[in-house]
Amino acid sequence: MSNLLARFLTAAVAIPVLVAAMFWGNPIGVFAIVFVAIGLGLREWANMTMKGGGVGERALCVILGLAFTAQIYFFGNEGIGLLLGLAGATLVAFIYLVFQYGTIETVAARLAALIAGLLYVALLLSFLALMKLRGPDGGWWIFLTLTLVWLSDTGAYFAGRFLGPTFPKKLYEAMSPKKTVIGAFGGLASSLIATVLAKLFYLKGLTWVDCVLIGVPANFLGQVGDLCESMLKRSVGVKDSGALLPGHGGMLDRIDALLFAAPYVYAYARYVYAH
Repeated sequence: MSNLLARFLTAAVAIPVLVAAMFWGNPIGVFAIVFVAIGLGLREWANMTMKGGGVGERALCVILGLAFTAQIYFFGNEGIGLLLGLAGATLVAFIYLVFQYGTIETVAARLAALIAGLLYVALLLSFLALMKLRGPDGGWWIFLTLTLVWLSDTGAYFAGRFLGPTFPKKLYEAMSPKKTVIGAFGGLASSLIATVLAKLFYLKGLTWVDCVLIGVPANFLGQVGDLCESMLKRSVGVKDSGALLPGHGGMLDRIDALLFAAPYVYAYARYVYAH
């Protein structure tokens, strides 16, 4: 099976499920999908960064991340709930490693990786589930966030492929040798198109200023998120974070830009958008 066909078949299965959850009246559908994605992402994170630890230690990373995700979703709006969840996960991680320290010379690095995984995967992706809680338009804000990221990826690919030979300057070769500056501009233009489509068809309360203030920063954050995951993979010597999704690599390979863009869009929708 070709890589392109594998990508298409994976998307054909995943996208209808995600869309159905976004527009289901009960927000638990989105939470369930985000919960599963976080669990899979944490598994990949632990396998990449905690190689000196045992299976139990990597499982602890996933379990604590999922517990932290539930804490954010069900109790995070209380403010102190988020801090208590993070504090509890940190304490459990330290206590576990006191009694199951393995190779003691690597404890600090493994502990740092475990806690970083909670922040990088569980905390950042949880904002996608929290968007659904904002009310009747929550599903549309999730849709906007996803299209911002996906269209950026598509626009960058086609701009790099067709205009790259004419404008070959690399974006950040040390982190991602194939990405070009012209590809980054193609991604930015595509994200702005996503916000314009939102204004015209389903979030009509957006102003043209909103379109720019959402599209430009969210695209920048998404592209930086992509580079950051490339940096992490290079640091541990892997090409893909996993092989879970045929044609797409691992879960983290699919959500790297989303991890950085989702918190910004959530904050804009909650604190800036007037409707």
